[in-house]
Amino acid sequence: MVINNMWAATTAASAFWLRYVGAGVLTLLSVVVVALLWRRMGVITDPSLILLFTVAASTYLAGGMAGMLSAAIVLFCSFVLFSHPLYPFRYSELDWRQMMVIVVACPVVALMVGSLKEQVDQLGTVVKQAQALRDEIRRLEAAKEVLVVCEQRFRGLVESVPDYAVCTLDATGSVKSWNTVAERVLGYNDPEIVGQSYSRFFIKEDLLAKHPDRLIEQARLAGRAEQEGWRLRKGGTRLRARTSIIALRNSQGLATGYLMIVRDMTQLEEANLAALRAQAELEALRGRTPPAS
Repeated sequence: MVINNMWAATTAASAFWLRYVGAGVLTLLSVVVVALLWRRMGVITDPSLILLFTVAASTYLAGGMAGMLSAAIVLFCSFVLFSHPLYPFRYSELDWRQMMVIVVACPVVALMVGSLKEQVDQLGTVVKQAQALRDEIRRLEAAKEVLVVCEQRFRGLVESVPDYAVCTLDATGSVKSWNTVAERVLGYNDPEIVGQSYSRFFIKEDLLAKHPDRLIEQARLAGRAEQEGWRLRKGGTRLRARTSIIALRNSQGLATGYLMIVRDMTQLEEANLAALRAQAELEALRGRTPPAS
């Protein structure tokens, strides 16, 4: 990680100085070409446009500060180029006017093109950010569609098991979602129970023993917790149920919520009690029957 950061810093510094070197080389080459075409060959009569174009090109390619360096090089070279060949730094009236145009125009061109370059770079950054945002939106929409399909499949699976009430809890144990089986088993409809603590399903003895908190804590640590006992329906009636709490974890492994599964075992409990009563009655009848002589 440290090596990567050092490499990135070195690369950024190299690119920074490379812009200045490139602007300086481009400007010096342009000055040499102007000197040959203007002074030596006499092909052009006014080098001002070429020099100003050089400053503009350097500024746009390398940035505002590099453009100002290019303008400084052009200004310095202009004092030499426009002076008399035999008498350095002596100027004719025409050369003086041309040089003054460059002296005034070069910094202005560098500033204007530098500002334009900065705005173009900012626009490019905004375009990239907008494209990245559009890609993220498309990714989230695709993930949302997958999530909807998964939720539909999960809900269909849950609804197909009539003896299991399934709901999701937040990290504190408050109800977040509620299915129709849970409404049938525990008696509460969605608006009545969402946002309420799941501890309201526990009888008084379990509340005093802090079983709801212990189940949540056990599920948070171990991933799953189970308990069988009496639970409370809406209105205070009891049912025999097995409660399972499953931790829902994020990518960092932290429990962000829980899945609560309540299996209604009332009929099974009643059947067991009926079997026990029948067995007791059978044993009682056997005890009253006189032995055969």
